[in-house]
Amino acid sequence: MSEPLHAHLALVAAQLLRRTDELVAEQLQLTSAIGSYRAVPPSEVRPSARRNVLRVAAALRGEEHLPACVAEDERETGRRRALQGIPGADVLAAYRGGIALLRDEFLRIARAEGIPTDAVLLGTRRIWLLGDRHGNDFLAGHQGAELDLTRSEEQQRTTLLARLMEGAMTTDQMVTAGVGYGLTANERYWVARARSAGTDPLALTRVLERAAGARDTLLAGAYGGDAAALLSRPIIDELADDVTVGLAGPVDLSRLHAGFAEATRLLEAGTRFGHRGIVDRRRMALRLAVANQPELGKHLHTRYVEPVEAESAMGEVLLASVETYLSRRRSIPKAAATLSVHVNTLRYRLERFTALTGADFQDTETAFEVWWALQHRKLCASPI
Repeated sequence: MSEPLHAHLALVAAQLLRRTDELVAEQLQLTSAIGSYRAVPPSEVRPSARRNVLRVAAALRGEEHLPACVAEDERETGRRRALQGIPGADVLAAYRGGIALLRDEFLRIARAEGIPTDAVLLGTRRIWLLGDRHGNDFLAGHQGAELDLTRSEEQQRTTLLARLMEGAMTTDQMVTAGVGYGLTANERYWVARARSAGTDPLALTRVLERAAGARDTLLAGAYGGDAAALLSRPIIDELADDVTVGLAGPVDLSRLHAGFAEATRLLEAGTRFGHRGIVDRRRMALRLAVANQPELGKHLHTRYVEPVEAESAMGEVLLASVETYLSRRRSIPKAAATLSVHVNTLRYRLERFTALTGADFQDTETAFEVWWALQHRKLCASPI
């Protein structure tokens, strides 16, 4: 830069510095008009406003850095504003508003002093470059703090959820800790635990929140490789095909631990039986009984399954046909349609099963025993 241009800009910079206190006060007035900044004491904003004046003056002189005694990482200022609850857009508006005020003051002084046009253009460009550079620093600091806050809040929610589910708190402690989440001693809640082979626990947490609705999801988080949630109503929305959710409730606040234990049992049983979607007490009652009575299941398996597996080359086909027949309310036409076979083919398979086991499907008790044996077989075939 030529010496005359440097001298002109240095002259304006000196005048700006002489008016530092006045320019700081004007910036504070501008910032106070931004609603969210009303919660920030002026003493918090004043150092940034003063630094703006020093930075503009330094930029006009062609200097890159401030003296160490006044320099501060603008990222840290942006971080503090995030912790104070100031939205990022407001932080950026306050900073750019302050720089615009100083630019206007630069132009006023330049006109009054008769500064040449090329010097004015150069000075204006330097001020705007300064605004862009440090505006990005403010925003980066603010976004970093917001991310940290989100992680911290999520960790707090996950920790509280785990303590509630594990029964590690008294009812009074639950109410105190859950006041921000709407937990009260006189309400009843639903407890969910979800599992999916194809979705990680954090993503699965979002699936639960969407299915239950944000308003009805009081707490949700990852838990033991699964996702868990405390809800104000049962989940009724559709879920992805690979998601199984054990749902228990409603339970009192004091019985959340028992509700979570039930949701876990339902999930484990539902997963082992190959169920998808919501598995609750109504849907899983008999299958929970199968899971809880392994000796009875083994006895019935020996009676109704092993003879078919041992003596027939079509064992798997016969057993699948019988299971479909029972699931279609012992209707041969419906079961045959489901299996895509002729009704006579299905009749032959049922007769063959009867010949091998002695089962009489017209007897309801026997039909139930066969169903129990087949469910036990399915349970044994699944991973624990």
